[in-house]
Amino acid sequence: MAMAVATLSGAPAAGPVTFEAHDIDPKLPGAYAVNTADFNNDGKVDVIANSLGVRELAWYENPTWQRHVVVADTGQIVNQAPFDLNGDGIPELAFQSSFAMQAAKSEGVNWIARSQGAGQPWKAERFDAFPTSHHIIWADLDGDGKKELINAPLIGAGSLAPTYDQDKAPVFWYSQQDHFAKRHVVTTDIPGIIHRVRAVTWDSGTREQLLVASFEGIVMYRATGSGDNMKFEKVLLSKGHEGKAPRLGASDVGAGAQDGRRFFASVEPWHGNEVVIYTGSGTTFTRRVIFDKVASGHEIAVVDLNGDGRDDVVANDNARGATQNNPNAPTGGVHVFFAPDDAAKGEWQYVRIEDKLGMNSCVGVDVNNDKRNDLVCGGASGVVRWYENKGR
Repeated sequence: MAMAVATLSGAPAAGPVTFEAHDIDPKLPGAYAVNTADFNNDGKVDVIANSLGVRELAWYENPTWQRHVVVADTGQIVNQAPFDLNGDGIPELAFQSSFAMQAAKSEGVNWIARSQGAGQPWKAERFDAFPTSHHIIWADLDGDGKKELINAPLIGAGSLAPTYDQDKAPVFWYSQQDHFAKRHVVTTDIPGIIHRVRAVTWDSGTREQLLVASFEGIVMYRATGSGDNMKFEKVLLSKGHEGKAPRLGASDVGAGAQDGRRFFASVEPWHGNEVVIYTGSGTTFTRRVIFDKVASGHEIAVVDLNGDGRDDVVANDNARGATQNNPNAPTGGVHVFFAPDDAAKGEWQYVRIEDKLGMNSCVGVDVNNDKRNDLVCGGASGVVRWYENKGR
């Protein structure tokens, strides 16, 4: 969804803004992934969130946050991606269930759910199953205006704890043209864990490219051709954090811009402690760690929070905090880094907007139509929360 936010090209960096927290759902145990879309075509941004520990998937209606169940009696829902396929103003919903960290215990079912009208149960159709299917997004790979569906399983069949590096993992794509019936291959040779795949417009033209965060680091895949003849070029942008599995590579990646100059940000290594900024051009980028005190980094969001035309960086920390068995365990939260005038050399101003609850996922979106991007986050601590951007 496009963000209606004014920017000031060429203006100096604006610095931090303040946030006010509002609970959308204070009781969603193990909240994992959040997304936003207009689910009832009323012009307001609604929220959807899933949990591996809750056997249903629901969206929350803005502004009351009334909960609407999409699918019930479905376990281990790990991710979802809304997109309006038929142009009726109501998004269809791709989602993944039956997830586990071991391929032998994870059927990895992929679904498309379609609304049947207000107040009616949604119709969910299973279209594929592949062990450890874990992350799903939409991207227009061939530039024809019709987005493809991307499925990134977490690991290959032979990868096992604690290192998860014994096998290679694939990335698949599916077409609307055949109703997602055929599994097409982007790649089958990513070592270890794939944690996130993101759609970006890296090149000129109408095609979108894929950025993949994995044990391998940060890799871009760009497609040529179309249909069954689509082929993918692989470009390694960075090895990420270099070390031994499972502390290597990247956990997530997000692309942004500052006055038209591209950069990308990541949290490294997998579930790691570093927030990293990459600046450069083409396929040559300089790696710069701007923060190394994240307890358990999970996802990253790149979004302009202060309207200065420079994208800021949000790192999710899903550390769960002290327990009876581990009373000194750190608490997670949400770490925000406001962009400087120079992304490569300037100081990214740090603000921690959440320090009591671990968060797995945040998205940047203008929730209340005030021309400011807010943050919507969900965490294993059991909450879905809207951080309202109050400005400076």
